[in-house]
Amino acid sequence: MWRRSLRPLNAYERQHDYRHSPSLRGRFIVVGAFAIILIAFLAIKLVFDYSERLADISYDRLLRSALLQMDENVGQIEGEITIDIPWSAFATLAQASDDRVFYKVESSSQGFITGYFNLDSSPALPVEYGTIQFFDRTYSGEVLRFAWLERYITEPDASGTVRTVLAHTRLSREEMAASITQRAVELITLVALVSIALIVIGSQIVLRPLHRIEQVLESRTPGDLTPLTLKTPRETYHLKVVINDFMLRLQSNLEELENYTGNAAHQLRTPIASLKALAENARDIGKPEQQRQALEKIIEQCEALSDTVSFLLNQATISHRLQSQPMGLIDLVQPIRESCRAQALTALRKGVMLCFESELEEAIIVGDTIAIEQMMQNLIENAVRYSVLENGIEQKEVVIRITPMPKIYRVEVIDQGVGISDVDKQRVFERFYRGRYDIAGTGVGLSLVKDITKYHQAEITLSDNHPHGTVVTVDFPAFKFREDS
Repeated sequence: MWRRSLRPLNAYERQHDYRHSPSLRGRFIVVGAFAIILIAFLAIKLVFDYSERLADISYDRLLRSALLQMDENVGQIEGEITIDIPWSAFATLAQASDDRVFYKVESSSQGFITGYFNLDSSPALPVEYGTIQFFDRTYSGEVLRFAWLERYITEPDASGTVRTVLAHTRLSREEMAASITQRAVELITLVALVSIALIVIGSQIVLRPLHRIEQVLESRTPGDLTPLTLKTPRETYHLKVVINDFMLRLQSNLEELENYTGNAAHQLRTPIASLKALAENARDIGKPEQQRQALEKIIEQCEALSDTVSFLLNQATISHRLQSQPMGLIDLVQPIRESCRAQALTALRKGVMLCFESELEEAIIVGDTIAIEQMMQNLIENAVRYSVLENGIEQKEVVIRITPMPKIYRVEVIDQGVGISDVDKQRVFERFYRGRYDIAGTGVGLSLVKDITKYHQAEITLSDNHPHGTVVTVDFPAFKFREDS
């Protein structure tokens, strides 16, 4: 029923165990920091992409302006396409002082007109005349930003198209993008560090209610199991409720243990004192016949003491099992049948015949087989013990019957003994209570039966058997299988 407490840890073992225990605060900080770093990384990636697009948009406007100025100066002289590149076009691009400019002008009828002959002027996208295209392309070992335009010639004596290509290096674009990205990264890094610092500080504040619960429990005396009453946040409310429920169960178990130990000590003290008195009498008796009678009484007291100890150990074992072992689906018929077989020979030697009546092949309930076997053995032993006391030469019979009823299985133990008075029916389930002291017993059998029926959510009742005897009825809730839909 009760396990020996573990050896308390010394200071070194506690320190070692504390150091190797996982930290809830550390996990909170690590998870929060990881989330912030991930968000910061994604933000930097978005800023980097945005800065490149922003730099391209800004400098593409310069390229567009310069390209349109060049295209406006395309004309025709004596049947040939000519271009007078304006100074303002290159002045516009000169705002990026470190970049270089490349251009090429050609027509469909005349071919190459001016610029860099080997500059690739093929479009990157499907041709849309009169629409400017922007794209990146490698030229002379470096990536350039191209502005491409092809339109129809509107001169009266000319036909075909004229194509103007203007390329610009990306140094200023990259410098602008890097500047924007650097400032954004500095800001994001600062925000991330501040957020991690706030998480570290916040974790201490968030876990403070747990520290308060710890301090309250550590300041208590060993026997103080009163419920916790301190105010706690909603997240730790259920923890407080669980601790209070646990202390309530522990208090109940300790009170039960104290009562059990006191009653057991009282029940054991009486036969031990009787044994001592009988032994002293046997020692002082000189006649062999009287000494023999005294020794027989000592043997009887030893048997009674052995029965009491056996019952106490059985009760401790069953009580521990009920507290530690989970219940499962069992067949109620099987442990009852086994209990009848185990007690049949002992009952027959006392002139009592056991009769097991059941038409059920199985009766499924939620329970514990060993506990039910112990319960039935106690009920059968009581029925046999009280049946022997009834005067009469006819053989007595104890009937064990299982009857299916709506939502329950009814188990009845019917004897033809002396019966139980109405006064005793109210107290026979109390531990160590004995209605008649002229009958051998310990007074713990029926109290254990009551504990087992309560554990199985069953109901036990006592009634009179006619013309004499007692009927013990136990109603077990039947397990209901879900019907397949």
